[in-house]
Amino acid sequence: MVPKRHAEEHYLYTHASVSCSLCSETMERVILAVHRGENCPQRIVTCEFCEFPLPVIDLFEHQEVCGNRTELCHLCRRYIRLRERNDHEASCNGVSYNSVGVSDNTVTTSRRDDARAAEREEGGGERRPPEEVSQRRVLFTIAITGIAVLLGSLFFQRKTGNSEMH
Repeated sequence: MVPKRHAEEHYLYTHASVSCSLCSETMERVILAVHRGENCPQRIVTCEFCEFPLPVIDLFEHQEVCGNRTELCHLCRRYIRLRERNDHEASCNGVSYNSVGVSDNTVTTSRRDDARAAEREEGGGERRPPEEVSQRRVLFTIAITGIAVLLGSLFFQRKTGNSEMH
């Protein structure tokens, strides 16, 4: 129970309506901190694959794309999707995919690899080491995502600015 002399102050600091600065949703002041930390669709979280910060509302779509990128496993020399990396690392024994006895397609895979190597020798040029390609790809993805977030926020500001004028 709040004494009458503190009732107005209590109301202002606890129950007064406030808007979230991230999503503009209106709620009681006492709920705002929990909303910003746990429920706000515009709160910033990081992608589990590239650690890029983005609003939680965009996280699922971003991780669908980001998790499908591949990186080279340095133990077995296979390209593994980022979303499958943890499971792969737990079960990878370092045996190359095209080693003898791995699968029924071993001979086909080995021939295909030999053909690709011959193609490169004939004039296809040398491939860059996978580490360089992967790092460049991550930086490119981060840059493009940053630009998209910036453009989206500018568009959103312009959209909300126009709707306030009407």
